[in-house]
Amino acid sequence: MRLFAGFLLLFLVLSFSTAIFPQDSAEQVVTEIRFEGLKKTKESYMKAVLERFSKVPSSSLDLHEVETALEELRLFSEIKVTLEKDENGNSFLKIKVKEKFSFLPIPFLMYSSDQGFMGGAFVMDTNAFGIRDNYLVGGVFSKNIQMALMAYSRPSLDAAHPGFSVGGAFTHRDREEKNSRDEKMLEYDTMGGSVNVSVSDKITKRSKILVGLGYNYTHIDFNKKYSEYKEKLRSFHAVTIEGGWNFTVPELNEWFMSEKSVRIGGDVTFLTTGGRASSFDAEITIQQPLPVTRLRVLTHYAGYYSKYLPLALLPSQMVVGTTIMPEKFHSAKMAGIDLGLEVGIYKMKYFVISAYGLLEQFLGEDFGGSPVMDFGYSTGIKVYLKNFAFPAISVGVSHDITQNSLKFSAAIGVGGF
Repeated sequence: MRLFAGFLLLFLVLSFSTAIFPQDSAEQVVTEIRFEGLKKTKESYMKAVLERFSKVPSSSLDLHEVETALEELRLFSEIKVTLEKDENGNSFLKIKVKEKFSFLPIPFLMYSSDQGFMGGAFVMDTNAFGIRDNYLVGGVFSKNIQMALMAYSRPSLDAAHPGFSVGGAFTHRDREEKNSRDEKMLEYDTMGGSVNVSVSDKITKRSKILVGLGYNYTHIDFNKKYSEYKEKLRSFHAVTIEGGWNFTVPELNEWFMSEKSVRIGGDVTFLTTGGRASSFDAEITIQQPLPVTRLRVLTHYAGYYSKYLPLALLPSQMVVGTTIMPEKFHSAKMAGIDLGLEVGIYKMKYFVISAYGLLEQFLGEDFGGSPVMDFGYSTGIKVYLKNFAFPAISVGVSHDITQNSLKFSAAIGVGGF
């Protein structure tokens, strides 16, 4: 009886103390995300983007990870993330931002020693309707090319919200084919248009897949002195089915938004001239910040292979990320390796200036089918504008050591990045 009375007394004491001093047995979670500074961007969109950070334990919330997710959107010039408590003691995430200018009419001018001057104008918005839709309408003009284009896209938010893109272009081009020694091998004129549509879907937080369908018509005129290439220069209609996958991990510090990514893609093209063409490409990008935070290592590996693709559809070296080859060089088989450094030189409220240097290795197939292996370097200056949704200025030099050729390029506007 005394033992029972003792247990009863202990129970009453514990119950009484709990009533007076409530014990928080459950860890607090983030109950709400509050925003300050949103003007064009919709709050409902931002809450959907950051949904994975709500209802998580306060102690395990990584504020730097939240800031990185916001920086990935490229919508804000200033970001401040804090974890605070409301009047009832509940934890909430407070996000204060300043939006970048996302809608702009953009005149631009580019120059390269291969192509000469190129100019044009675009109207673009990287945050249409306040939900980060993108559209671009404009034209490009130079001595060798006249092009009008439009594109509209919506990025995939998560597995339940796929993205899409639609686009079209009309192009007239005086096209030259050069070999690796910058010698003109062929000259012809193309005119035509294309339309395409694709759907993308995030399958995990960091990876997504893409499928697309495109149509292209190209009319070709060529000088009779190149009549031996007549079979390769027939006008054509083409329907292309494409697919791809990519995985990206971002990393943010006070100087750069860096990333590590893997991407693979391929397509099949059905031609009215008869037959079927195909292509495959893959790339690995590693941007690694160093302990000296203004310095980062830049590494890029890429490969491209196509079979039976018409000459007019062959890509330039840019498909593998190198710059040392002639700009009018196109190939069906290419690989490129870039390795170098980028250093932040000067940082202010409105922009960041950096310098970069890259060693470049190019391997591919020359005009006519012989193998090519060139080595060189590129170096230049970039300016990242903080208040705009894209960088705007670049100046660079590329030197092909193997061929002892030098190229200069500069861009003002959207070009060059």
